Amino acid sequence: MEFNIFSLVLLISGATVITLSLAIFERIKDYTRVFALMMIAMAIWAIGYGFELASDTLDMMLFWIKIEYIGISFAPGIWLWFCINYAGLERWTSRNHFIGIFVVPVITYGMVLTNNWHLFHYAELSLATEGPFPLLAIIPGPWYYIHILFFYLCLLAGNVFLFFRFKNSDSLYRKQTYLLIAAGVIPWTVNLAYMLGYRLFDHIDFTPFAFLFVYIIVAIGLLRYRLFNIRPIARDKVIQVMAQGVLILDSTNRIIDLNPKMYSILNNPEKPIGMYVQEYFPDQIEFLNLLDSKTSSNTNIDLRNDGQLLSYFVDTSCIFNRKNEFTGLLVIFNDITESRKKEKQLNTNAEELKQMNSLKDKLFSIISHDLKGPIFGIQELLKLTEEGSVSKDEFFEIIPDISKNINSVSTLLENLLAWTSSQLRGEFVDQKEFDLGPLLDHHFSLFHKKAKEKRINLKLEKAGNLKVFADRNMIDLVIRNLLSNAVKFSGLGDQILFSASEALDDVLIEIIDTGMGISESNLQKLNSGESFTTSGKNQEMGTGLGLILVKEYVQKNGGNLIIKSELNKGSLFSFRLPKNTSNSDL
Repeated sequence: MEFNIFSLVLLISGATVITLSLAIFERIKDYTRVFALMMIAMAIWAIGYGFELASDTLDMMLFWIKIEYIGISFAPGIWLWFCINYAGLERWTSRNHFIGIFVVPVITYGMVLTNNWHLFHYAELSLATEGPFPLLAIIPGPWYYIHILFFYLCLLAGNVFLFFRFKNSDSLYRKQTYLLIAAGVIPWTVNLAYMLGYRLFDHIDFTPFAFLFVYIIVAIGLLRYRLFNIRPIARDKVIQVMAQGVLILDSTNRIIDLNPKMYSILNNPEKPIGMYVQEYFPDQIEFLNLLDSKTSSNTNIDLRNDGQLLSYFVDTSCIFNRKNEFTGLLVIFNDITESRKKEKQLNTNAEELKQMNSLKDKLFSIISHDLKGPIFGIQELLKLTEEGSVSKDEFFEIIPDISKNINSVSTLLENLLAWTSSQLRGEFVDQKEFDLGPLLDHHFSLFHKKAKEKRINLKLEKAGNLKVFADRNMIDLVIRNLLSNAVKFSGLGDQILFSASEALDDVLIEIIDTGMGISESNLQKLNSGESFTTSGKNQEMGTGLGLILVKEYVQKNGGNLIIKSELNKGSLFSFRLPKNTSNSDL
């Protein structure tokens, strides 16, 4: 052997690289081992070619060619396998794909080992001595060109996978990827020049020398861009499985990356990469203003997805390059729909608790004031009668007053029980069709005697078909309370008109009186659901509770209680009840 500058360069660099690559291969367990394996293959190629250039006989050159082809045959396949793994193309990492990629390298190496028998890889091999040192002259066979085609296709496919996988990724990952692409393109270009006939001394292949540039590029990547230290796909996998939506924008608010959850949030758009984010959030002015401010902040937004209104807590973080220049935004979407619902439920529960406390206060107020007084009065009267302080004649004289108190207490208790039941557990509405006319006649006769005693002119008017679709018991209580109030707050010479008339889809019920009327402040209390205490013209009790119950029952039966009143001039109470539309003519 006669070593020359060409062989020494290849031997030294190849030995160095194979030593470092073996160390990397031994220490690292992930996809980087594939890259180290490729570097070992190229180093074997370089070392084998270095010994070939130092050889002075044909037999020795043919021996080292067989060593070289361990690297030459398998390096393209290893490169492609590395690119597939690095780019995260998991569907291509199956055993069948692996076998498919390495079928050609195995055949190629077998062709080289057995070339003397078939000359299918090298048609002819000879020793060229016209240069400064002996060189191997070759005439390619058919399989040689198949191998070259496979070599170029592997390099091309690997570079394409890398480019399209990371062209829109973070700048650090893009630089790492471009370095890897350059590492693949340089030997490819040099080998293409060799195939086109650009060869030193007509025979030297500079492809192994191009590996020196590959080593330099990889060294730059390791030192400056943390090549293999941060794996883009590892980062991607973390983002892919995140429960939060991840959106990455450039400095002009164009989308450069997003994860599957974000696709779902955006209703699975076809090609969001490169689109302006405004196209997907046209109505979210506050959110878009936040993005335009280019600051790290957060906000809440509501989005409709598949017919559902979902709530998100959106957090934005600025992305800066090494020069501290703003390059984009990282936007995280956290689904807070369930927490919002729970918060709303807590607020509802708190409001219900507040209403229950208010109900308790109202009950205590009514019981202590409106019920206790009359009952204690009757109790005291009975005690005086037992003691003989009240004579029999005096007792009979006050019986009408006692009767009024008992009737008032009875009505109040009935209203109180109905209202309490409605407030505590809700009221079941049993809506059925019934004729309102007989119910009106019943209450007219019930209150006519009392109105006559107070010298009030009570009049009933009915017009049309009065069949309604409502809860009879509720409407019974409504009419009884309204008529009772009208009689209670009217006096000598007052008029009460009690009427019901058929309309197109409902029945209108009105009670108009010329009695005491209701003050503006008490009207406001009625509309807000607050009870209050008033006395009738003959000092009859009143709490306002009956009207609160009336208003609630009318609403539950599809109506709306209208109250018009002027103090000392009278009042108008009206509401409508629906007809049974299911019985309408077809």
